[in-house]
Amino acid sequence: MWHLDIPTQDELRALAQTRGYGVVSLFMPTTPITAHIGASTIAFRNLVDAALIQLRANTDHSRDDVAAVADQLAELGEDPNFWANQAWGLGVITTPTKQWTFRLPHAPTESVFVDDRAHILPLIAAASETVDAHVLCLSEGAVRLVDVASDLPPQEVPVPGLPTSAADFAGKTTTGDRTFIGRNVSAQERSALRKYSRAVDTALRPVLRADERPLVLMAPQPIAAIFRSVCQSPYLVDEGLDANAERLSVTEVAEAVVPVLGQVQAAEDARLAQLVSDRRSAGRVATDLANIAKFVTRGGVDMLILDRDAKQYGGIDDAGAVAFDADGGPLSDELALRTLQMGGRVLAVEADRVPDGLSMVAILRY
Repeated sequence: MWHLDIPTQDELRALAQTRGYGVVSLFMPTTPITAHIGASTIAFRNLVDAALIQLRANTDHSRDDVAAVADQLAELGEDPNFWANQAWGLGVITTPTKQWTFRLPHAPTESVFVDDRAHILPLIAAASETVDAHVLCLSEGAVRLVDVASDLPPQEVPVPGLPTSAADFAGKTTTGDRTFIGRNVSAQERSALRKYSRAVDTALRPVLRADERPLVLMAPQPIAAIFRSVCQSPYLVDEGLDANAERLSVTEVAEAVVPVLGQVQAAEDARLAQLVSDRRSAGRVATDLANIAKFVTRGGVDMLILDRDAKQYGGIDDAGAVAFDADGGPLSDELALRTLQMGGRVLAVEADRVPDGLSMVAILRY
């Protein structure tokens, strides 16, 4: 299983509430390849040095607070177990009293932020991706869960308590005189498959809890329909593969599911575009940055969709007025923080996924 800590919307909201002197946000590319981890730890220490220089230069930060941040970052940099279990990106948020680490599926730009709040736009971007997924390969004869990501090799995920097959779950050598695949089944056989599917769903719940990546089903009929009828995961997508994966490697599973993941992302983009169109008709869409800032500050934004690579800098005052300044902070990050603080949802996506080709779109509450 790849080591990922993709934040949920609730975690992002909690981070958005973080306030106080000496909040350090570090982002950097990493690698899951053990032989190359030394380079990651060196890069991390360099970022830490840069952060501490900024901390010590600001007289608002007490010596005790700087020491507390420095100790936490030094300890993390020297933890071999932590560095031995990485993905392709890392985000670390550290305050004098707490530290959060997020191992990310994509490599963020190497960056250091020292402020009175957390910098979380790269985390929002990671949580906004739809091209990574879990694939449940389910059949009468076998079941397994496979992690599929655009930037990582696919890998089977260990699932405690997962049945090995319908026959093993039923405690006998077969669940019928013939295979279920491609034929009608009796009521007794369908009941057996439903119990098997329910056991699979029960085993998956602890593993998939709080993981918002799509769950794609790769299964033949009739078990595909039966599993869908009992599955309680809110992330099981309608798109799936009508196929038996028993003889496929994890690489072949990943290759087979690529078109499905494209359909999932296209469906999500179409849903967002339709939502924006519907809300625009009701006068509940803002696209101008200055107007969005005012609505965000008043708590009027239900969903903010951003180009994650937008380069606009400056500040936003307590009334929501924007002052553009090349030496200021990222405006997208400030808008995202304020939206989350007010209970809104934020998506930070690639430029071509923002509806109507804009750099940002706000769906308003009223």
